[in-house]
Amino acid sequence: MRITFRQLRAFVTAAQLSSFVHAARALHVTQAALSNSVRELEETVGFRLLERTTRRVALSQEGEQFLPHAIAALDALGQFERCAADLRSQHHVLRIATSRLVGWSLMTRIYRDFHRAHPTIRLTPVDVKIDDVRASVEQGQVDLAISTHSSVSDHVTVMPLFHSRICVVCPKSHPLARRRRLKWEELIDEPLIFVGNLPRLHLARQLGPGFQFNHVRQVDDTTAALSLVAAGMGLAVCPGFVEPATRVHELKVLRVESPVVSRQYSLFVDSRRSNRMGIKQFTEFAQDYFARVGDQPVEDAPDKVF
Repeated sequence: MRITFRQLRAFVTAAQLSSFVHAARALHVTQAALSNSVRELEETVGFRLLERTTRRVALSQEGEQFLPHAIAALDALGQFERCAADLRSQHHVLRIATSRLVGWSLMTRIYRDFHRAHPTIRLTPVDVKIDDVRASVEQGQVDLAISTHSSVSDHVTVMPLFHSRICVVCPKSHPLARRRRLKWEELIDEPLIFVGNLPRLHLARQLGPGFQFNHVRQVDDTTAALSLVAAGMGLAVCPGFVEPATRVHELKVLRVESPVVSRQYSLFVDSRRSNRMGIKQFTEFAQDYFARVGDQPVEDAPDKVF
């Protein structure tokens, strides 16, 4: 089956605009050429994609199912074109996976300053679920990743960057919000929200086998956890650098002691590609940047750093 970029683009544009006339104008082709491209695609796939009337175009039943796949294929082809253009212009694309919270809270200035120092290296942040960040490096989906430290494949190099203390986020109206410090045992009966499975497992190891929370739920990312906290549906267990994200809903970040629990965050690099253009530069840059924090938790760093 031979499907061309021209055919997919003609079909997707006509479907989205519900008009051959408007689609032809958008693509700067004649209406006849656009119609021919759609007809060729229908002949190739073996079913009608669009229902034509004198006034408008509508998706057929098969077309409705085919459309999202056509859009995904166009997006993938677009990425190939951008990659080729970058290579021709000597721009090197560096894909960096982080959780949304790390990317939003800590990486903005790093991305900015790295771009100024290395303008020919194009940084492409990749949002990944917290439990999948390390795997994205092992599977070759990204070039680098920043995540919590844990066991990895032999070909992945782990370089510690910073650590953050584990805190609890609650609404300002919650009775605990008046407290400056908490103990983990005071949270046993509170509804707790964890982002991913790994943070919960890490906390369980730190608190010991005899310690157990009675009400736990899990979500995929921090924004979901904070929205549930704002709705009064529980308290979120998060790293301390979550604080800037809590301002949207005016939530309170509480330190928890007895014991103080911290998590180490590291830079993960596939050692088989460590000499690739951009990887070495960003690795050294990130290590130097986070070295400014020293031994303190990253959320205690001066504002001029992050």
